[in-house]
Amino acid sequence: MKTWILAGTLGVCALLANAQSLPDSQTVTIPGGHLHAIELPAYRHFMNAQEFSPFRGGYELSNGQVLYLRNASSIGAIMYARIDNQKEHRIIASSSDSFVALDQQLAMRIDLRDDGSVGGEVLMLVPAEKLASGDIVPAHVQSMGLASR
Repeated sequence: MKTWILAGTLGVCALLANAQSLPDSQTVTIPGGHLHAIELPAYRHFMNAQEFSPFRGGYELSNGQVLYLRNASSIGAIMYARIDNQKEHRIIASSSDSFVALDQQLAMRIDLRDDGSVGGEVLMLVPAEKLASGDIVPAHVQSMGLASR
């Protein structure tokens, strides 16, 4: 019995050590419905204009900015997203409630609830920035929740 416990413990330790040695370039997907990276999906989720219609409009983000979603025409499923007055990004559906920008600058999950409220989150790539002190803040992904619709 003690041998099995020791072997199991050593096996778990080996797995943890191996997991820590994975290269930083590998992406780990964590289940649970939260966005963790801005990645194009292996397969696009087809969404026509009618299915996209409930998502159109503005969404206040937790940082005070506003996410806007629109489609280019009523007959096609060409969709766009922008934050405030920034440039628009063409987006595709990655699932029935998630979208990602083709340029991988934005990703969003929007939960349209039965009671009319909205939940979800947005990931936005923030470019590197040089501060007045000369320090450089590297590019990073910022996560924001949806505050309301």
